[in-house]
Amino acid sequence: MNIFLYTLFCYGITAAISYIVIALVIFISKVMSKPNNSSDENN
Repeated sequence: MNIFLYTLFCYGITAAISYIVIALVIFISKVMSKPNNSSDENN
């Protein structure tokens, strides 16, 4: 594997992990904000 392919491969993995982490943070933020409001009203 030459250095150019290796660089693209590592960049692609880094970008994918970044997007996954960002999506996870947004998802957790939405999940935590909605039930907290509704559970406070229900309880």
